[in-house]
Amino acid sequence: MKAGSLRGRLVRVLITLQVVAGVSVLAALVAWSWSSGRMVDESGARIAKVIGEAISRGENGELVLVPNDRTREIFAEVPSYWFIARDEAGHELQRGNVPLRYAEIARSANGIGRAALDLLDEEERPQARLERIESTSGTFNLVVQAGGPMSMAETLRLWLFAYLILIAPVTIVTTLVVAVATPFVVKRTLLRITTAAAQIERVDIESLSQPLPGDQVPSELRPFIEAVNRAFQRLREAHERQARFLADAAHELRTPISTLRIQIDSLPDAHSEKLILQRSTSRLMLLAENLLNVQRLKRPVANFQPVDLQGLCEQVVGDLAPLVIASGCTISLELGPTTKVDADSPSIERALANLILNAVDHGGHGCEIRVSVRVPATLVVDDSGPGIPASQREQVLEPFQRLGSSSHGTGLGLYLVAEVARLHHGALKIEESPLGGASVRLAIGKAAGSQ
Repeated sequence: MKAGSLRGRLVRVLITLQVVAGVSVLAALVAWSWSSGRMVDESGARIAKVIGEAISRGENGELVLVPNDRTREIFAEVPSYWFIARDEAGHELQRGNVPLRYAEIARSANGIGRAALDLLDEEERPQARLERIESTSGTFNLVVQAGGPMSMAETLRLWLFAYLILIAPVTIVTTLVVAVATPFVVKRTLLRITTAAAQIERVDIESLSQPLPGDQVPSELRPFIEAVNRAFQRLREAHERQARFLADAAHELRTPISTLRIQIDSLPDAHSEKLILQRSTSRLMLLAENLLNVQRLKRPVANFQPVDLQGLCEQVVGDLAPLVIASGCTISLELGPTTKVDADSPSIERALANLILNAVDHGGHGCEIRVSVRVPATLVVDDSGPGIPASQREQVLEPFQRLGSSSHGTGLGLYLVAEVARLHHGALKIEESPLGGASVRLAIGKAAGSQ
């Protein structure tokens, strides 16, 4: 059991409360006895012992009382307290108004060890007590008045004894039950909290709209669950506002960029800056398109149908070949066995186009790019560029993360491809290329098989 665990704290608190409760009960009983006048020696045995120890012999052998603190306390509290002592030689010592019948008993009760005298029918409390005292001062009979006052120490000892006999065993048993049962009860109670924690652990930006169930946790923790749900709601609304802003901004940029591209294309081919302007506007168009594509993938309405990956690659490579060549790069296509896969064709096209354009952007002038289709349902784009260091292969999959400060990319290409892989229950993996640069593999799940 961990020292800082809730179970340990509860066990310690409950055991402490039981001990405190037991001590409080003992204190309450003592206080009640003191306030109600019941702190008396009902049997007379204790006071008989005190007085017996205080009786000694005088110079002539007579019985004398040598007062001590306890006898003074008794006589001060009950000035009329009486007793009588008599030995076999006929020596007597008495104090107070001793009833005649008890004096006769003291004189004639030789051989009787002890006895309670005159029991009352109601409470079975004796009026007097007879004790045969054997001490260094000799043997004598002692009759004392019952019901004399008890000291606080005697009362505490009496109630402590009663506590140890009556209450302590129950406290020990309940303490053992608490120590054994509390961890089990707490574990069962916290099981629902553990389940809620596991649900929170699975929450991501796509599942913020799914509230945590509050009926599965104790009522004391429902305000916490409700606060978490409200926080998720605020995050979801902020994320949606940001997504709408990006989508609106990208949509608004498409028209002026398209107009600019038309104007640039109308320039004479001999214009020295035409190619540079075309490449720059292509990047702007790619950035705007990627922003829109990211938002489409966030709320996919994918139309999964059998897609011929070879035909798709031929179309994308054919469309981008002029731009690749114009950028000073070469591109080739290697087709394997005909492969069909259940996929969203527009998303796969955009992903492959981003991989090719990413290779063009990072490969530099004279870069060799090779596109291949492999089974099962895997698209591979190799290039001869500088490659991607192993330490940065996870980083470049994040949005707006570019490889190096000299990169002209948008920082969305590989992120978009990773989102397409996630949409298709596939995976995106970056390795070293046989051509010397990077090798990016887009493995698509839901393969329909090979033909």
